[in-house]
Amino acid sequence: MKTACFIPIKANSERVPGKNLRELNGKKLYQYICEHVKEADVFDDVYVDTNSEEVASYAKSMGFYVIERKPELALNTANGNDLLVSHFLQYPDYAFYFQLFATAPYMQPKTIRDCYQRLTASQEYDSCFTALENNGFYWFGNTPVNYRPEILPRSQDITAVVEETTGMYGISHDSLEKYRCRIGRKPYMHFVSKFEAVDINTEEDFCVAEFVGKYIFQIDNK
Repeated sequence: MKTACFIPIKANSERVPGKNLRELNGKKLYQYICEHVKEADVFDDVYVDTNSEEVASYAKSMGFYVIERKPELALNTANGNDLLVSHFLQYPDYAFYFQLFATAPYMQPKTIRDCYQRLTASQEYDSCFTALENNGFYWFGNTPVNYRPEILPRSQDITAVVEETTGMYGISHDSLEKYRCRIGRKPYMHFVSKFEAVDINTEEDFCVAEFVGKYIFQIDNK
């Protein structure tokens, strides 16, 4: 029952130019997730999909395989499903496929191990993803989705809304082949802290990640 982890790390980015290669608290952004995957030590094979020579060299030094990013998958129109399906077609012999992202620098090795073990040992789930439970007052368009304004609940009693952190996904071979999607029909949601849920897509996100990382580092070293 072999498993593979795929980490997409492209050099270009539309909203935050070159974000994967930028420094975050003294370390390149892409290095965080690579180090955490290495420390988790659960995957049979790890692949880094990139169009950056710097990232490719680093990945090889970590003992990872390198996939040269296809030009069409380096476009801003390409998404996580496109990438994982492409990887599946190139490497169709794994029992489980996992996808982790450099934009989630604080995803911890323990979380990677726990999510991995929950999926691979399960007879119930066909996929998994990291998630965050939010107990706020949420609307979609002009309609509240998890409460009624005329019956205002306490925040601790409100129905939680689940958000994908877009940090880690996993899916079985059969479900990926059938649905061509990184989430199957029976997903396991692995809830993480807001610290681990940090995801960098904008300049503001980058500033938040830098601040949060410095704060957590100070707490850990007291």
